[in-house]
Amino acid sequence: MRKRTIWIRSGVLAAAGALILAACGGSSGGGGSASNSSAAAGSLGLPTTTTQTFHTSDKKGGTLRALSGSDCDFWDPQRTYYATCWDQQRWISRQLLTYVPKANSSELTGDLATSVPKSPDGGQTWTYTLKSGIKFEDGTPITSKDIKYGIERTFATDVINGGPTYVIDELDDKANPYPGPYKDTDPNKLGLKSIETPDDSTIIFHLNKKFPDWNFIMASPTATPVPQAKDTGDKYTSHPVASGPYKIAEYTPNKSMKLVRNDQWDPSTDTVNKALPDEIDITMGLEATDIDNRILAGDADVFLDQTGVQSATQAKVHSDSSIFKTVDLSGFLRYLSITTDVKPFDNVHCRNAVAWAVNKQAQSLARGGPDAGQPATTMLPPTLQYYKSFDLFPTPNNAGDIAKAKEELKACGKPNGFSTILTSRTRPAEVAQAVALQSDLKKIGVTVTIDKFDASQYFSSVLGIPKNVQAKGYGLALTGWGADWPAPYGFFSSIVDGRKILPQGNSNYASLNSATVNGGIDKALGSDDPAVDQAAWTQVDKGVVESAAYVPLLYDKAVNIYSNKVTNVFFTPGFNMINFAALGVVR
Repeated sequence: MRKRTIWIRSGVLAAAGALILAACGGSSGGGGSASNSSAAAGSLGLPTTTTQTFHTSDKKGGTLRALSGSDCDFWDPQRTYYATCWDQQRWISRQLLTYVPKANSSELTGDLATSVPKSPDGGQTWTYTLKSGIKFEDGTPITSKDIKYGIERTFATDVINGGPTYVIDELDDKANPYPGPYKDTDPNKLGLKSIETPDDSTIIFHLNKKFPDWNFIMASPTATPVPQAKDTGDKYTSHPVASGPYKIAEYTPNKSMKLVRNDQWDPSTDTVNKALPDEIDITMGLEATDIDNRILAGDADVFLDQTGVQSATQAKVHSDSSIFKTVDLSGFLRYLSITTDVKPFDNVHCRNAVAWAVNKQAQSLARGGPDAGQPATTMLPPTLQYYKSFDLFPTPNNAGDIAKAKEELKACGKPNGFSTILTSRTRPAEVAQAVALQSDLKKIGVTVTIDKFDASQYFSSVLGIPKNVQAKGYGLALTGWGADWPAPYGFFSSIVDGRKILPQGNSNYASLNSATVNGGIDKALGSDDPAVDQAAWTQVDKGVVESAAYVPLLYDKAVNIYSNKVTNVFFTPGFNMINFAALGVVR
């Protein structure tokens, strides 16, 4: 039996002396790779990233036993938006591009495509050539039309909702919007004019403006091929057709999934996936403490949520040097969303009152202490390029300022406070955060009722539908976010751009629509000057925090544990967690 190992993604000892931390790399965009943002990280006293891979092995066989607190939001590749689910998609699906399987690398490589293309006109036209011999699980060849059709599905937001909408933003004709394939009048249901498929091996994208980050979008599940003949619309999530090394053999929603080898996957066409386990068994809907105990007992191998062990488990984990664990600054931000179109939060002073009242040290303690996160003052995480430290709501020890909060209540016409509803997921740490916030706001006369929801539906069916949020009076919501790809636009775009507020599948939960924020995004996208980019992204960041529509709470950290049988553990910034597709097991 191989000895269990400690993995601490390390650079230098933290000031507290208890842990070693790490920040992941960032990118300025473009077509291929991202550079480490060590300068940005250093301004927070954080170390640079590690480049280690742990328990390297090419040994095939065995069953990888994975646990999760909930089911994925969707298994439909065009609908999923949970980070862990994007990572899990790599077992069953392939995209045009993907990330090089190397520790802390944001470099892209060809997946279904032969290579990573460069745009001939500064980011408006992109051409990909497909590999030969690529097939779906039923043996049908994958063609450029299958990729076009999959992307077209994203445009049918009344049916295929929940996922990111970058392709709509960059490919749609604003004067004549494409309705998606289900309402397409083209006889082949391939009528989106901005995508050409001159032959089965070539796909050409004509964007409506220059967008240098396009290759990163083609490495996301949005670029997964879907066979039109097997598309079942909103029911496709029950059994997406595999293009990756595994396929779904059994699936009971919210309970379990079994993945087995896809015999139509040809390793000669795939230079990225080694597909080491014979089988992957996922058990869902488990309590957090049960997950910790199962892995510590050797009855399971990996926790797919990658949000860390519970506070009660942390002492045992840190005291036992034989436990294979990671301590990561993940690149995720935990923050409070304050709904700008739910009264009284349509008044900025009422939002300011909440922002001043929040005790961020209590938020850290709620999640387990310093191991679980450090107080955040910016929306952009320090792991991304163009991060700049500032604090627009400074309080002693980040513990809140009740006097200033009460001043803001007077300014918003609510000197005696008011009542509101705070939503959270049922995860114990998040519930503890909600209770801490409830206590903070009680001190200024704001009465908070907490509504809790299962994680699998929290964003898609609760926060992602603005009319539902308004009708229910959800004034506050606990949430978190990681970059969709390692660049500021990949972090900010879906959550703060007021032009992307959607009736369904919305990720701008606060309904923030700020000219300062929107304008900063446009400045950054229209620039190739790093100085202009820095100023623009700082404008966006400060504009968001100043609006108090979002209150940054914690730069997320997680203590994750693994069984002593897991191999090839390394961090991928594109997923903000370890790369699941690389994992193997030694039995």
